[in-house]
Amino acid sequence: MKDLLKKFKRPQGLMLVLTYIVTALFIAWALAMLFVDYEGVFLSIVAYTSFGFAGLSLAYSIYTVVIYASILKKKVITFLVSHKFTRRLIENWGFRTVVTSSVSFIVTVANSVVNAYLGIATKSIWFGALAAYYIFLALMRSDMLFYHRSKKDFDGEALIRAKKYTRCGILLLILNAALSSAIAQMIFDDRAFEYKEWLIYAFAAYAFYKVIMSVKNVIKARRQDDLTIQAIREINIVDAAVSILALQTALLHTFSDGTVDISLFNTLTGCCVSALSYALSIYMIVKGTKAVKEINNK
Repeated sequence: MKDLLKKFKRPQGLMLVLTYIVTALFIAWALAMLFVDYEGVFLSIVAYTSFGFAGLSLAYSIYTVVIYASILKKKVITFLVSHKFTRRLIENWGFRTVVTSSVSFIVTVANSVVNAYLGIATKSIWFGALAAYYIFLALMRSDMLFYHRSKKDFDGEALIRAKKYTRCGILLLILNAALSSAIAQMIFDDRAFEYKEWLIYAFAAYAFYKVIMSVKNVIKARRQDDLTIQAIREINIVDAAVSILALQTALLHTFSDGTVDISLFNTLTGCCVSALSYALSIYMIVKGTKAVKEINNK
């Protein structure tokens, strides 16, 4: 019994594989029973037994994942550190910022193309405003990304970064015109971001994740001397705020029963997002201009 308990306490090899297989089978069985009309006593016992075993096996599987998570994490990190790109990705936060921003840039370009096509095809000002917003967002991100792709250590690099930071603030100010136009179209024409009911939950989780990570990364970026890294993180704050606005409009459009004044809520949130974007753009312009003057004086 002691040997058996030790194996259950820390399963390995074949026993671990069998645990996951059995868990998957029990869960599949429990899900199948949901579609069975079990009015009889026997089928009711079978159904509730399947739910019980599914719950127990899932709990045990989660336990095994938890106890081996730290070991697996160490092995994965050791493997990643052995390669130049992934080692730099793990150890260099600034480089990681640029890489993740590259992915965001590709998504932004895709969004701008889709909305531009829809705007032309449907002759919609709504899609046109969204396309303009994503185009300016892509321009801001591309300016920072191309700088980091080609930059070398040279005299005056700090001045270049400060100028790019200021230019990013100016582009963000122009982007606000497109953003405000899209918000106005959303309010006056009763437009909304639309998602399938099952997809809206995933989008909600992603939107809140973006907000949390954006705030965290902006705070972290303040410790960096590189203003272009700060610019990338501050752009993400505006993008995250727009995601929350999009989520609100989608939720109200999907689940509202007609008793809620959708226009009022969209106006309030839209004004807050627009004000945040304007405030951040002015802050970036002032901070960047001040940094340029200080560097020139030195």
